[in-house]
Amino acid sequence: MEFSNHAVNANRNASMKQAAGRQYPYSYNQSSSYMKFEALIKEQSNFYSVLMDHVVAGVFVIYDNTFIYVNSYFAQLLGYGVDEIVGQQVDRFIEEEDWLLPQSFDNILDSEITKRQIFRWNGKHKNSSIVYFEGKSTSIKHDGVIYFLSTVQDVTIKYEKERELIRNAKMYQRMLMTIPEPIYITVDYAIIFANRHGLDLLGKRHISGLSEQSFLEYFDIKDREDVIHDFQNALLLEEATPFRQQQMKINDRIIEVEHSSVKIENYIGRTAILTVLRDLTERRQDEERLVRSEKLSVIGQLAAGVAHEIRNPLTALKGFTQLLRNKYAEHSYYFDIMGTEIDRINLIVNEFMTLAKPHYNSFQFNDIVHIVQSVLSILETQAALYGVELDFQAQENLPNLYCNENQLKQVFINVIKNAIEAMQDGGRVEITIRYEPAEQILHVKIQDHGMGMPEDVQKRIGEPFLTTKEKGTGLGLMVSSRIIEEHKGTMLITSRSGEGTLIDIQLPLQMEYMNNN
Repeated sequence: MEFSNHAVNANRNASMKQAAGRQYPYSYNQSSSYMKFEALIKEQSNFYSVLMDHVVAGVFVIYDNTFIYVNSYFAQLLGYGVDEIVGQQVDRFIEEEDWLLPQSFDNILDSEITKRQIFRWNGKHKNSSIVYFEGKSTSIKHDGVIYFLSTVQDVTIKYEKERELIRNAKMYQRMLMTIPEPIYITVDYAIIFANRHGLDLLGKRHISGLSEQSFLEYFDIKDREDVIHDFQNALLLEEATPFRQQQMKINDRIIEVEHSSVKIENYIGRTAILTVLRDLTERRQDEERLVRSEKLSVIGQLAAGVAHEIRNPLTALKGFTQLLRNKYAEHSYYFDIMGTEIDRINLIVNEFMTLAKPHYNSFQFNDIVHIVQSVLSILETQAALYGVELDFQAQENLPNLYCNENQLKQVFINVIKNAIEAMQDGGRVEITIRYEPAEQILHVKIQDHGMGMPEDVQKRIGEPFLTTKEKGTGLGLMVSSRIIEEHKGTMLITSRSGEGTLIDIQLPLQMEYMNNN
């Protein structure tokens, strides 16, 4: 291996010139031996040169950031000939500034210690493509000059596969983060990863907020054995465990979930468990809405027949009661009671008729603020009798709502009247209207600060004849729910005993125009 045209040749030539200027007496045999030795040296040099050119690795020597030797294999990797690289600066063949060898090789190695350094760099091919190299470098010292000998391999395919794996890993990570189900990865029950919905469910903003918290802590003590059993099965099996329904306690809130777990081999060097959770809260609410809707439908069909049959004889009873009151004036007290009860029956029949077939034939665009204000003007007197202040606030520039004005008025009268009557000791009822552009929904919220409703009553809200009032029919909220449902909206009720009740009426802005009369 020759370091041509550079420091090594210069030093060797100088030594040869000095040797040529000297006179040495020698015999023929000595001359013959010298020639044989010189031939042997040349032969060995040729042998090593051929050997280096046939090594299945790129070999090069650097001095002063310049290639002074490259084998043919290295030159071929870059698409050049050997003569095109020797004597050229190293930087010319580097695509990016990621040369991991030190920029200056001075004082790295001394004459007694030899070190090896691993490096990577992006080679610039003659056709402008990139060749990814990986190799080792060491120093060699000759005539007091330090050179750097390096061997490299073309790892382009390996590097591209690594990049592809990294891209896939990032893609899968993004998928995990955005999957609309809470996902957790645990090691020995400690949470080491949670996706976006998983963090939201636990009320956390970042995985660091969990601090490798135990997943078991979110389950009731009596349910933890089942979770441990599922995790152990996941470690033994090669498939996901069946979904199990349980309750979790998160921030003093009990939610019903179902979860399934599966083993992950070699997750950051460890065996982990991936758990998928499903929050059943919304599903339960949907099921309750469906049951409630079916109840309303059945009651509506029943009411259509019953109310009609009751109304005719009721009219006759009321008329004859009036006649009898005039004839038997001395017994007017009894007739007054009969008239009051007949009016009560008539009220129930009217509500049944509304429940059976609400009149939605007059849908048009209306100002929701105007509707609520007209209701408040009707209820102001009743509120004053109870010592209740009606506090109304509405967002500015609210869009018009496609609705039936009279039916919505009936809903607001029912709900606000209930709020007033819930505050026997007076206080304030807050009515607010705001618009959510992203959801295209108008929110009408009615908040009272009364005694609230017991939990068992809250679960039965919307059932017929369920009431906490002494003279209530129990149909007001049911009729209101039916009206809001026909407007494609929802009515959410939140109540805490001793703190009051909040009713959030959500009305979609862009509902389908109704064709039925």
